[in-house]
Amino acid sequence: MSNNNESSTTKNAGLPAYNSGINTDEEPPKGGGVFSKIIILLLALATGGLGYYTYSLYQDKEATELDFQKQKTQVENELKALKNSYDRVVDENKNVSSDLLEARNKIRKYIDSLQAMKVNISALARYKNQAFALAKERDFLLKKNDSLLKVNRSIRKNLDSISTQLSARSAKLDSLTQQAKKLKEVVDEGAALQIAKLVAEGVKGSKNKITEKARATDKIRVCFTVEGNKIAKKGNRFFYIKVSAPSGAVLGANEEQSKAGVSIRYSTATKFIYSNKSVDVCDFISKATKDFEKGTYKITVYDDRLAEVGTSELILK
Repeated sequence: MSNNNESSTTKNAGLPAYNSGINTDEEPPKGGGVFSKIIILLLALATGGLGYYTYSLYQDKEATELDFQKQKTQVENELKALKNSYDRVVDENKNVSSDLLEARNKIRKYIDSLQAMKVNISALARYKNQAFALAKERDFLLKKNDSLLKVNRSIRKNLDSISTQLSARSAKLDSLTQQAKKLKEVVDEGAALQIAKLVAEGVKGSKNKITEKARATDKIRVCFTVEGNKIAKKGNRFFYIKVSAPSGAVLGANEEQSKAGVSIRYSTATKFIYSNKSVDVCDFISKATKDFEKGTYKITVYDDRLAEVGTSELILK
């Protein structure tokens, strides 16, 4: 037994002793727990920061969308204000230019489009620029419309003035026309031919002997004198002689003549040449197939205006 221990001791004495490097008697090093805590704290802070960052992003997005909505509403209100300004101009003026109406319709379309579309930065910027351009266009068109209205008012004023002048001139012209008409009537009346010495007689035979007997009368002769008139028209003139029998029948041609709404029936139309001096005129009305009837015959002479200028009677027995 002792030999074995000795041999074992002898064998172990020839090898170097094994050192594990771990001193079980030593205390664990200080400072390792603090480092872990720092790491944990940093991780906690990072996690909290990420959460805060995420929350901040969400809040920023909400704020951005709210800001976009506010700006959209602002642009929409600006467009509505532009449209209302056009509406007032159109309501106050019946005659507005087509440019104003087209601009108002354009703004209506922009308002409808803005209300229907989803807001984004580029679209909102485009609508803002368009609203600004439309505002400038509105100012230009309103100035142009005001200028046109001023011109129209000036034209209307001038037209009213001209109309007043024309009315005054027309009234004056009417007055002058009435005066001229009256003067013409006076002149025409003054230029009218007058007759004198109107005589109607029954005559017979080729020598036209005067007779008072109805059965012996071949013709009725009517003579008169056309008096001189310096302002009367010269040349060929026509007078109309009507001989009415006791029965009322018109003898001779019994034709009708009308002028200026006046109509007459006459026995014969007598032509003579007038030279502003007195002239004697005679004409005859022959009997028909039957003899002249007894009684009073009425003789009427008309001038070329169909105005009655003389009357007489003839009695045949």
